[in-house]
Amino acid sequence: MNDFIHEINQELREERNRALWQRYGKYVIAMAVAIVVMVAGRQAYVSYVENAQMRAADSFQVALTADGMAELEKIAQDGEGYPMLARFHVAGKLAAADDPAAENSYLEIARDTSVALIYRDAAMILSVMNAAPSTDTATKQSRLKPIAEGSGTWRMLAAEMLIGLALDDGNLAEARELINELQKETGLTADMNQRLQIIAQALEE
Repeated sequence: MNDFIHEINQELREERNRALWQRYGKYVIAMAVAIVVMVAGRQAYVSYVENAQMRAADSFQVALTADGMAELEKIAQDGEGYPMLARFHVAGKLAAADDPAAENSYLEIARDTSVALIYRDAAMILSVMNAAPSTDTATKQSRLKPIAEGSGTWRMLAAEMLIGLALDDGNLAEARELINELQKETGLTADMNQRLQIIAQALEE
């Protein structure tokens, strides 16, 4: 009797499984196919991205070693691969050649909100470092003050440059005030602190 009951239960289970498969089998198959397609698609996408990155790196390397700036300017303008690095290299080449266009080249990067703030601030500082003789002190100060008063990576460098601009402009009182403010900072490097002390002593003489 137990064997008979077991056999009936077995047949009922098989019948129920057949019914479930008939009802839901197509969904199980569709899900399995979807998973396979998704995995294959992800692998294809990863491969595409890796290949694109390799091509971009190769193009950038070729541009760096090429004569002139045409290749770098093309990468900078097309926005493919490493456009920001290309823009910095273009500006750097102009600066190395003492070309007045370097200032505007850095300013374009600094004012591009699609670029991360840390790089925009760096570009703004470089625009001051490579400013044309016709760029007045007030203009350079206006570029540096937001950085010096902020909390970014380049804050102390911008503050030190403001001291230099005040000295160049003959504004010794402002230079002293800026030095005093900067010396209160806890994150000063030993070299920067030494420079500030030397300048402060020179101003007292």
